[in-house]
Amino acid sequence: MASLLDVLNVEPQGDDAFTGPSSGMIRHLFGGQLLGQSVVAAGRTVEGREINSLHGYFLHAGDGRRPVRYEVQRTRDGGSFSSRRVVGLQDDHQIWVADVSFHRGETGFEHAEEQPASRAADELPSFMDGMRATMGSGSEWDDFDIRWGGPWPPTGAAPEGLPPHNQFWFRFTKELPDDPVLNAAALAYISDLSFLTPVVLPHGAFMWSPGIIATSLDHAVWFHRPFSVDEWLLYDQYSPVASRGRGFAIGGISAADRGRVASTAQEGLIRSKA
Repeated sequence: MASLLDVLNVEPQGDDAFTGPSSGMIRHLFGGQLLGQSVVAAGRTVEGREINSLHGYFLHAGDGRRPVRYEVQRTRDGGSFSSRRVVGLQDDHQIWVADVSFHRGETGFEHAEEQPASRAADELPSFMDGMRATMGSGSEWDDFDIRWGGPWPPTGAAPEGLPPHNQFWFRFTKELPDDPVLNAAALAYISDLSFLTPVVLPHGAFMWSPGIIATSLDHAVWFHRPFSVDEWLLYDQYSPVASRGRGFAIGGISAADRGRVASTAQEGLIRSKA
C-alpha cells in the first residue's frame, strides 16, 4: 500500500529530472498527483526560498498506474524570486506543464480573510466512508481525514437548484517530515479534490454522478502564509460562472486561527451524457 509520502517522494534522475511514482490504484491519473509531485520536483532545485505559486495545465490524460517523468527547467533565479518550469511526461509524451514560483519571504503588509462559517469537522461525515466504493481503499487517500461539508452523500444525483458552493475539512493524519516542500506538496495534492463540484451542484449533479464527465483543464495554487497539513484546514470552493462547456471554480484554504493560508482556481471541461 502506497502512502502519500511515498507518492510524493520523486526520485532524482540527474540533470534536474525526476521520476514520480504511482500508487497504482486508479487508471486515470489524479490531477493532484501531478500538482504535488511538481511542487517536490521544482522545490528540489531551489534553496532558501518558499513556494508562493503554481500554475499548471493538464495537456493529456495520464495513466495512474504508471510513473511520471518530470523535467525541471531553471527559468529564473533573481534577487527575490526563483521560477521553475516543470514538464510531466509518460512515454516521452507531455501530459502536464507547470510554472512554479518561489520567494525568499520578506516583511510587508499583513491581513487575511477570516475562515468562512462551517460546521465543525467532528460534526461532519467522513468523505472516504462515502466514497470508498468509488475511490477504493488502501491508497494514499487513507492518509487524510476528510470531512464533507457539502450535500451528502457526494454521489448519485443532487437536489436541484443548490448554490454553486462546496466545503470540506481535511488534515494529514500520518507523521509529516519537517520539510516545507512536502507540506506544500500535500496541500497542492488535495487542492484538486472535488474542485469542479460547485460547478455542477446547481444543475442537480455531483462530480461523480452518472453521466457527468468532468475534466480539469488547468489549476493554480497561491501559498500565502505558513500552515501545516496535519492541522484541520477548511477548503471553501465556489463557482462564479459556467459557460460554453467549461466551468470555473475558485477556492480558499484557511486555518481557524490565521484565516486564509492558500487560494486556488481551476477551469474544467464539463459534459453530461443525459
